[in-house]
Amino acid sequence: MNVEKKNLTRNVLSLSAVQIANNVLPLLSVPVISRIIGPDKFGSINFAASFIGYFVLLIGYGFDLSATRKIARDPFNVENRNQVFSEVFYIQSILLLISGLIFTWLLYTIPQFKVESLLMLFSFLICISTLFTQNWLFLAMQDMPKVAFFNLVTKLLFTVFILLLIKQKDDYVLQPLIIGCIQIVVSLASFAWAFKKYKLKFVKVPIVATLKLLWTERMIFFSLVVVNLFTSTNVFILGLYQSPTQVGYFTAGQKLIIIIQTILTTPLSQALYPYIGQAFGVSKEAGIKMVQKLLPVVLMLTGAAVLAIILLGPYLIRLFYGEKFYPAIPVLYILMFLPLIICFSNLMGIQIMLNLKMDKIFFRITACGAAISILLNLLMIKKWGYLATSFNWVLTEFIIAITMFLVLKRKDIHPIDLQYFKLSIYKKYYQAIKLKYWPSP
Repeated sequence: MNVEKKNLTRNVLSLSAVQIANNVLPLLSVPVISRIIGPDKFGSINFAASFIGYFVLLIGYGFDLSATRKIARDPFNVENRNQVFSEVFYIQSILLLISGLIFTWLLYTIPQFKVESLLMLFSFLICISTLFTQNWLFLAMQDMPKVAFFNLVTKLLFTVFILLLIKQKDDYVLQPLIIGCIQIVVSLASFAWAFKKYKLKFVKVPIVATLKLLWTERMIFFSLVVVNLFTSTNVFILGLYQSPTQVGYFTAGQKLIIIIQTILTTPLSQALYPYIGQAFGVSKEAGIKMVQKLLPVVLMLTGAAVLAIILLGPYLIRLFYGEKFYPAIPVLYILMFLPLIICFSNLMGIQIMLNLKMDKIFFRITACGAAISILLNLLMIKKWGYLATSFNWVLTEFIIAITMFLVLKRKDIHPIDLQYFKLSIYKKYYQAIKLKYWPSP
């Protein structure tokens, strides 16, 4: 058990380092770049990224969850590992080809894309890196420190090249080009490292087996699609009905929230998924108890993030984006509860429902949430613009989180145990740590 706890701690720290590299290091260049390109071009970049996100989602096909689950329960089964690895790679190769064909057709048929064709083309490069990114395998093997190192080095390079190459407003198209090239390099390096370390081999996968896997894992993929409908799609709809400047205001506040969310929520979610999955592998009761113990800690961490936003919000907007982005401050205040809500939703949905194979219920809840989000955005964005986008996102996430909790309660699954919220519990933890590391003389 001590070894498992050490592995969990190591993976959480490593994944936090990955998220810091992915989000915080690029922010070092934001104060310079945002003042050069302005809110309108900043909005154009994020509009393109939200569109390309659909293809990244298609190529990924939810394997970060489904493939991780297959290997995590028996990580040292070499035959199963090679089988899953080959299936994932073959399927993603096909999906990349299909994505390329669809993207090419849309690039020359949609007027907004024609205007920014070079920006769109450079943004699509990230899809190539998705094929070779093997984070799902590292998650299953609970081995993330090397990935953290790869990300740290490449994001440092990204920050340096951005600062060196973007000197005037028209250089904004270079931003996705630099990101795409660096992501391809790091994905190839991690692919080669994983292939060597885990002694991977490609095995023959019949086309029938490939189609069967696509069908079997469709619920997780569709669930991620509908989640994307009320996260990235809100940016896309805002870009269709409002100006790039409004997209710039919304995404400026959104990015700061996402950074907080990904530094806290994402590494916790990714590290806890195989760890909690192992507990569910022992028994349903063991898995639920694990979630009950972790819930208070996770909520305290994200609650602290909410408090930080309240105190530092306007200062952060001024620091990172400058005076031209002051209209983004209300976005930050509207979205500030998202890390807390999403973290709770993640424990109810990803950690409990998916580990209990409640994939269809998970999908139905998120699908309803996505439908509500799209409807609200279509009704409100034309009149209230980016503020409506902000409000709709928070409302949708809240509805989904509460619905998941109520559904679990109806099935006699109780994710919350108030005894783990008592301060006396944490006092015992503190005393145990103190006795171990600072024993009395």
